[in-house]
Amino acid sequence: MLPLSQTTGYAVRALRCLQEPGGHPVLVEEVAEYTGIPRSYLSKLIHKLAKKGLVIARRGHHGGVVLAKPSTEITLEDLSEAIDGVAWRKRCLMGLLGCSDASPCVLHEFWHETLDQIMARLRSVTLADLAQNPDPGVERFRANHGLPAQGAEESATKPVFVMAADATLAQEEARTIQSPAPVAMSL
Repeated sequence: MLPLSQTTGYAVRALRCLQEPGGHPVLVEEVAEYTGIPRSYLSKLIHKLAKKGLVIARRGHHGGVVLAKPSTEITLEDLSEAIDGVAWRKRCLMGLLGCSDASPCVLHEFWHETLDQIMARLRSVTLADLAQNPDPGVERFRANHGLPAQGAEESATKPVFVMAADATLAQEEARTIQSPAPVAMSL
C-alpha cells in the first residue's frame, strides 16, 4: 500500500553490510562504494542511525561502523522510525488536513485497521530476516570483506541416509554422508 522511504531502503542495505556487535567496524566509504548509496548521504544516514542506537560509529584510525545490537533485534519498525519518524502514521491516507477521529474521512477506519496490520508486520520483520533477499552490492561487499554470505542456508551439513540399491536385505547397511540437502532415502 505505502512503500517505505528510499532512505529506509538505503538503511537496510547499509546495515546488511555491517558486522554484528563486537565485530570489526567497516568504513562508510566502502559500504557506499559497494551499495551505490551516495557517500555523503550514507554518512548522514549512519549518523541518524547512531543517534537512535542502531549502530555504533567510531572515528579515527580504527574507526568504522558496527551494529549496536544483533540483527535479529533490529526491526523494520526501528529503521522506519529512526529514518522517517512516526508522523506518517498520523496522516490521512487521502491527505485530507481536516481528517481526524472526530471528523473522519471515508477511509479513516480502513486506514487505522490497515495501519495496525502494517505496524505489526514492521515489528515482526528483522534485519536478519531481510538477509534472505538477494542484493548484489551487499553480497559483493560481504564476500570481499570476508563476511559470511547472507540468505544462504547454514553451511552446517545435514545427514543423508543412503541405502545401496543392489544389496540384499541381509547385507544392506545404511551409511551416512554429509550433504546440505534434506534427509532422503534412495532404494
